[in-house]
Amino acid sequence: MNKKWPAALFVAALFVAILGASSLLAACGGTGGQAADSAATTSTSALAASKATTGPPTTTTVPATTTVPAGGTVPSGFDPVSFTAVSPSEYWLLGDAPCSNPVCTSIVRTSDGGSHFVGLPAPTSPLLEGQGSSTGINTLRFADDLDGYAFATGPGGEFWDTHDGGGQWQRPGFLTGRGLLEFGTGAGYAFALVGLCQNGSCSAVTLERSPVSSDQWSAVAVPVPADVDEVASMTVHGSDLWFSVTTSASQANQLLVVGTGSGAQFSTYQSPCFSGLGGSIEASSADVLWAMCPTGMMAEAFRSTDGGSQWKALSAAGELENSALLAPASDTTAVIQPAEQGELLRTDDGGATWQTLPAAGANGSWWSWIGFTDTATGSGLDQGDAPANWPWPNGPYPEQLWRTDDGGATWSGPVTIGG
Repeated sequence: MNKKWPAALFVAALFVAILGASSLLAACGGTGGQAADSAATTSTSALAASKATTGPPTTTTVPATTTVPAGGTVPSGFDPVSFTAVSPSEYWLLGDAPCSNPVCTSIVRTSDGGSHFVGLPAPTSPLLEGQGSSTGINTLRFADDLDGYAFATGPGGEFWDTHDGGGQWQRPGFLTGRGLLEFGTGAGYAFALVGLCQNGSCSAVTLERSPVSSDQWSAVAVPVPADVDEVASMTVHGSDLWFSVTTSASQANQLLVVGTGSGAQFSTYQSPCFSGLGGSIEASSADVLWAMCPTGMMAEAFRSTDGGSQWKALSAAGELENSALLAPASDTTAVIQPAEQGELLRTDDGGATWQTLPAAGANGSWWSWIGFTDTATGSGLDQGDAPANWPWPNGPYPEQLWRTDDGGATWSGPVTIGG
């Protein structure tokens, strides 16, 4: 999910300090400390000039850990930009907060569904959006309560991971000299689609794969042409994965690559999304996929019930702006934000019909991200007016966390994060 200033949308980024630091350092980064930069990752802009080929997979030894860090104080003015969860009660948020350090990236965690939050160390990397940085991170993902990833795709994106619940973060060396196109986790594996990227085009695209509990990355060959666009989408469900890429401007649709057995075998289909225009695809099961595909100023929603071989347009959702968001809760239930400002739509019959939901989120606000942890529990980051005591006088409006426990039918919030 990406950070949004009062116009564009998306969700973003994170940061590392040392586990034994003070409560302030447990919430804000930028001090260096033991932020383990074990193998410095070259930004996409830097790798554009690199002619080096990829060497053997880099392996990082990860100490055995069975407990997550206790955490410290949540910083005042914490502004979330990315959400990740491993259960309805345990989730993390990446964001930033006012601080005296040049990098103020922060992470908070709750293990009781949002009743209490603690601050955690974050990577010593700025948010890619919102701080004027040309390099950094904007997305947080945890595969389980110990193994997490902080990254940004595209130019300037960095990649960090942790194997002790966020106590320490490091930069594994597999990305060095290459750019990250997309990332996902499933069935105990982490998957990173990478390539040698320059001026929006990437060559030598491979899928790097590692068990989530370690940094034992190895390259998996994927059936894509020599050059693809840098913008890609990926979704993972269990041991199945899908990614969509533009292979040629002359092709009307993107190429959809489908992997089974955690990347043991691949098939290719026509993606529902259009070449050069991005889009997102999300799997709700091994068979059912949902897609939101920009067409220019507008967008179209699609659904597949056979693993991506064939797609049906969800025309009943009506007109959709190119900023529209789609979030599936199950094979039949999903919500759509059709426009940057406006009410949410919801279907419980696979997209045949859609109902307008009661007003959710702050008045006059917009959603920058919506997602579901299971068929009932979902979350959304809603961006609206700043409260009277908001400590950022000249920054973007704060994101607010909203939650649903009935598959998106009703929403409650904002969740008080603390600080």
